[in-house]
Amino acid sequence: MLGIDADSSLAANQRALWQRAEALRPNRDLPDAMPAYTQGLMDLGATICTLRRPACAICPLQDVCVAAREGQPERYPVKSRRPRRGRMTLWLLHAVDARGRVWLAQRPASGIWARLHCLPQYATRDALLDSLPVAARRTVVEHAPFVHVLTHRDLDVHVLSAHLPASACQAPEGCWYAQAEWPALGLPAPVRRFLGAQLQS
Repeated sequence: MLGIDADSSLAANQRALWQRAEALRPNRDLPDAMPAYTQGLMDLGATICTLRRPACAICPLQDVCVAAREGQPERYPVKSRRPRRGRMTLWLLHAVDARGRVWLAQRPASGIWARLHCLPQYATRDALLDSLPVAARRTVVEHAPFVHVLTHRDLDVHVLSAHLPASACQAPEGCWYAQAEWPALGLPAPVRRFLGAQLQS
């Protein structure tokens, strides 16, 4: 009715909408006015001012409605903008000990892959390599990077494999898992696929 074309996903616009709605409320001194007003709005939206086929010709508000006056009622309400897709680069360490066990660390309670067990993550390739003992750096194999798509973010995943002594892998805190143990853990899909592929190679 008001022809508001602002993006309702933004907090500032939401506050402005609430202010407009408050201004249109009926007199609070009339006890029966508010229930009738609320029910009327719901009936109007459910039966006349519908999202796809608004029936402007029979609407009691057509004389004051901006959308009806413009002749394009389907334009409103404006759909919220889709969030921009983000991109993140992950450097993961595939640490393997002499017994073929893999080091896995549980992810934090928030963020991507929350609480799942994962290969240790580093911000950069250099940070990952710096975490390794000098002898282990000579065993590093860098796998072909791949992209894993999440709802609002693309992950550029780089995995480096290295052979470490069982006592060498300490950070981030985690545990060595044998081949028979890690499949039962909650793992991010790309990590599970990677580990499965390593077993078959």
